[in-house]
Amino acid sequence: MKNVIEDFLSKRPSVVAAYGYGSGVFKQAGYSKDDKTQLDLILVVDDVKKWHLENIKLNPNDYSFIGRMYFKLSSKEELIGKTGVTYLSNILYKGNEFKYGIVDINFLKEALHTWNSFYLTGRFQKTVLEIKSTDEIRKLILENRRSAIIVALLMTDDEVTMKNLLVELCNLSYAGDTRMKVAENPRKVLNIVEGSYQEYLKIYKSIIEHFASINDDNILVNHDLVLESYESIPVCLKEYLESNRVDINNPELVKEFIMAYLGELNKNESMYQTLKGLKTNGVVRSVKYALAKVKKRFKK
Repeated sequence: MKNVIEDFLSKRPSVVAAYGYGSGVFKQAGYSKDDKTQLDLILVVDDVKKWHLENIKLNPNDYSFIGRMYFKLSSKEELIGKTGVTYLSNILYKGNEFKYGIVDINFLKEALHTWNSFYLTGRFQKTVLEIKSTDEIRKLILENRRSAIIVALLMTDDEVTMKNLLVELCNLSYAGDTRMKVAENPRKVLNIVEGSYQEYLKIYKSIIEHFASINDDNILVNHDLVLESYESIPVCLKEYLESNRVDINNPELVKEFIMAYLGELNKNESMYQTLKGLKTNGVVRSVKYALAKVKKRFKK
């Protein structure tokens, strides 16, 4: 799979970092070996507008007519927008179909560190296939994942199963996401965790062991250690909890406010990104992509 993605990228302008994700890259429960899904990519670049203008010359078929006009006429700031990312989908290359998002490196670094945006921050808490990266971005991804574990543990009781904790963590990305109501498989979170369970363990088991003891699938949480790490959670979430005077010793209350913060963020960003997709991707490709998502929702 990595070779397929590298070949695709070799025909496009250079990037700072590249990652594969989703059901086309990682196994998810609910899919058979015959299911053909898009290969999803996140490409990190220094200048979003410059990259697209260069790519329009190299690969004009990546773009609809509307998309070409949008990238040519919009400023870099407009392209970055609320989520930092511009997506193109349904791109055919050597028998595979790709969707890729181009993200501004400075936007991504700030989002991973502060959680001022969660559109890609939550994505990097799940499994990703590194194609190319830097030490700085790897460090920020690890910091983001450690924060996600602390936040998930703040919302749990003293005992929790590994699977339930990972589902709680994965669900952070989907709280409030408008697409989950109409255009996603309602079991999406469970499918992700069940399909990539061993990958999740590789990512998170050593982090969890800093805050809990693990016996098979059971986790006994040391809440004193979790609370000691509260100060290190992302600043935007921490400020929200403190402005609402949330008692961090109360897991149920903490969960209510954490999900409220992320729910509002995810709702606004998912709605914005859907509308933005009409500009970057064009109506025909956007409808095709949306119909594929709706089909997943009714997939048994």
